[in-house]
Amino acid sequence: MERADQRLKPVQERLRQLICAPSGVAAALAAEGDAAGAGLAALLRGDARASATARLEVYANAYFERLLGVLRDDYPALAATLGEDAFHDLATAYLAAHPPTRPSLRNAGDGVPQLLAGDSGEAAFFRVRWPFAADLAALEWALVDAFDAPDAPALGREDLAALAPEAWEALALRLHPATSLLELAWPVHLLREAHERGEPLPLAELSREATHICVTRRNERVFFRAALPLEAALLATLQRGTTFGALCAHIADERGAAAAPAFAATLLTRWLEAGTVLSSEEITPAGPVT
Repeated sequence: MERADQRLKPVQERLRQLICAPSGVAAALAAEGDAAGAGLAALLRGDARASATARLEVYANAYFERLLGVLRDDYPALAATLGEDAFHDLATAYLAAHPPTRPSLRNAGDGVPQLLAGDSGEAAFFRVRWPFAADLAALEWALVDAFDAPDAPALGREDLAALAPEAWEALALRLHPATSLLELAWPVHLLREAHERGEPLPLAELSREATHICVTRRNERVFFRAALPLEAALLATLQRGTTFGALCAHIADERGAAAAPAFAATLLTRWLEAGTVLSSEEITPAGPVT
């Protein structure tokens, strides 16, 4: 005898298919040659107030609006840049190509940067009008990722104060897991900054320019800022893991030995304040002062 869950599964799949149809339930049925919805009526009851199609359309509209709201929350500056209609079109195209596959909505929008950077017809449309859209989406998704990234104790001033002088050179360093480095072709952080301040977006002033952005989280808050090429190169070495001595040597090669100490101190101070780095090993305490 066929089990109830085996009979239910195809019904659930059919309803999911119609609820997720980008054009809506009625249009999807019409495209299948069932404009009257006879097939759906065999699965879902209607009445004098609303047909089976109208009832399922309520769920379909709620499904899309909920996901549209999630995408708007994850990509606020992108939504403001594109405008309501174009962002609606982007969400429709994205959800048709990448319907959610998990119960949680946390990752519902994780493929938007890839869609905008891809070679599909939808991507080409947005790229022609907003060539920086993929970079802006990449930045905004990095902010989402940073907020939920694993936690770890960041290196602090007190740690370095306790470090023996002879141990500084070999001190192993790496990026905090909530820190990431983005290499972008546009300075899209200017758009996100303006949006956060509630100011008009500087779209007319935006021009293509290689840009490095450091994203990090500190005390449950996510921060981002532009990094100069040398700092970006040093952060890239931290992604792989390095030592303080190697960082100083890199700075000396680029800025000269005389300027290296001050520059290293400036960067280290900035990284400590932002919680950007952590040590890969236990700190070796300094000996007693004599």
